[in-house]
Amino acid sequence: MRRSPGKAPGGHPSMSAPRRISGPAGRAPRPGPRGEPAAQPPLAERHRNHFFALPPPPAVRKGLALLAAELPDAVGGRAEPAHRLHLTLLFLGPLPPGHEAALIAAGAAAAAACAPCEVALDHLGRFPRSDVVWAGPSSPPDPALPALHAALRRGCAAVPTVRRPEKFAPHVTLLRGSGPEDEVPAEPVGPWHWRAGRFVLLRTDPTPDGRVYTVLGEWPLAGTPVS
Repeated sequence: MRRSPGKAPGGHPSMSAPRRISGPAGRAPRPGPRGEPAAQPPLAERHRNHFFALPPPPAVRKGLALLAAELPDAVGGRAEPAHRLHLTLLFLGPLPPGHEAALIAAGAAAAAACAPCEVALDHLGRFPRSDVVWAGPSSPPDPALPALHAALRRGCAAVPTVRRPEKFAPHVTLLRGSGPEDEVPAEPVGPWHWRAGRFVLLRTDPTPDGRVYTVLGEWPLAGTPVS
């Protein structure tokens, strides 16, 4: 993902406007007539998810995509496309209309306060009662990584959302739709390492062709040169 010129709230470089990889734009909810409740948001808006993430560099993305392509033979499911691979920093889920600006402000504040972090991915895992298989670290992460998560969480504390997990488990989703009875291979993978100097705010929009990612903001972490 290439950075476009522009400034986010707080004076930090960000996207000048949201950019969508592909897919149609969603519609805004319409208020109902006087005395009637407001119309429900369109289904697409109710299924939009928002989250902050670290995009892996091209070499890491390529390695993860190759691994993801092999996994369905072992555990079933479908591999995530390479362009959607990311390490989730904070997942927020759907939001009421009008709150994306608050997320952009939270991202700018966290970028100014947090340092770059080292990321390592060397084993596969699956969350309980989940059909998702992911790559993550087998040992505690660089303290700068949970510090970034905590800063984003604090910045988003006033944003109404149904999802703001307290426990941070850094991971890159590789595969979805795996049956719960399938065991994840136990052998080490990678390892993949990179120094994360920037993060993004993403929104997913459901379309007939699958989920589309839109970049709402992008920031360098404190001390990272701006290219």
